Amino acid sequence: MQFNYVKYLFVLVFLLGGFFIYKIFFLNNTVDDHGHLNHQAQVSLNNEKYEQVIYLCDKAIAADSSSPAAYQMYIKKAKALNRMERYREALDSANLAIAIDPKNEEGYSVKVEPLFHLGREEELTAVLEEIIAINPHSPLKAFLNCLRKDRDKAQY
Repeated sequence: MQFNYVKYLFVLVFLLGGFFIYKIFFLNNTVDDHGHLNHQAQVSLNNEKYEQVIYLCDKAIAADSSSPAAYQMYIKKAKALNRMERYREALDSANLAIAIDPKNEEGYSVKVEPLFHLGREEELTAVLEEIIAINPHSPLKAFLNCLRKDRDKAQY
């Protein structure tokens, strides 16, 4: 008779242990949540669901606004805002990404479109120069050279 109680006690301990392990490692895992939100945002961006991208990025950023994962969310948000022609907001999001990782070319690259559309040529030139400083082989180097040539022509 005692054997049955031990068997039930063992099953109970096993189930409770499994529950606590699940709760500790899976329910409160914000890193996994960031990864999931990042993936969902990328899929939404690819599917041109820009409002959803913004929502997902804001949700991930609210959890931790200064992590490397937040950097990618700011980039995705800026890309979505650019597609929606909300250039000032895109510029703000790109600036926040750059504040997290100023040595990453992508943060500066997403600033190019809003600066161009807002007509901020001097800032655009400075951003392009920063991109070239980070990556001398960037395809945006030709665009920077064109801007410089046009500026020289306008001054004469």
